[in-house]
Amino acid sequence: MKWFSVSAWLLLTLSLLGCQSMAQSKTIGAGARVVNAMPKAEIVRASFNGQAIGGSGGEECCINLPEKWQPGMTATIEWVKDPSPGVNPGGEKPPPRGKYGSITAEGSKWFERHEANYINRKVTISIPRYENTCGLSLVFMPCDEVYPVIDCGQRQKVFSNLRNKTSSEWRQEVVRRLGGRQQCQQ
Repeated sequence: MKWFSVSAWLLLTLSLLGCQSMAQSKTIGAGARVVNAMPKAEIVRASFNGQAIGGSGGEECCINLPEKWQPGMTATIEWVKDPSPGVNPGGEKPPPRGKYGSITAEGSKWFERHEANYINRKVTISIPRYENTCGLSLVFMPCDEVYPVIDCGQRQKVFSNLRNKTSSEWRQEVVRRLGGRQQCQQ
C-alpha cells in the first residue's frame, strides 16, 4: 500500500511539473500600429506573431505581448507591401470610379492587376529589451527592414520632436534613430 501511495504521489508531481513547463509567460493586451518609414511604398497589412495589424497607421486594439521581456525573445513579422501605391507597373493610374464612387468593372480589373504586384515578406527578429510598454509600433524601413518599438522610453526617443519635418525628413530621421539603412544595396 505504501508503494502505491508513493507511486501515485510521484505520478501526480511529474504531471504537475509537465503542466508547469508548458505554461506560457503572462501576456498583456496592447495597442498596435504600423509605422511606414519607407519612401514610395505602402504597407497593406502586417502581423506580429500571427496577430494582424492593418497598414493604415492608426493604433488598433489589441495584440498580446509578453508582460516581461526576456533575453532571446523573437517575433515573426509578416507583411504585404504595395511597391507602387496608386499606379500599376508602367504608370497606369486607376480608372475613374462609377456613379456614387462605386468601382466599375474596369476599376475592378485594374485593382486585380495592382494587387498582383504586392510583395509578401516574412522575417523572424529579436525583440529589443523593454521595461514599460506603450504598445507596439512596427516600424517598416527601407530595404525591407522592420523594427518593433515596444518600450515607452524608446518610443519617446524615436518619435519625439518630429512635428515640423516634411514626410521625407520624418522618415529619414526615424530610420536614423533606429539605426536602419537609408539606401539599399542593389
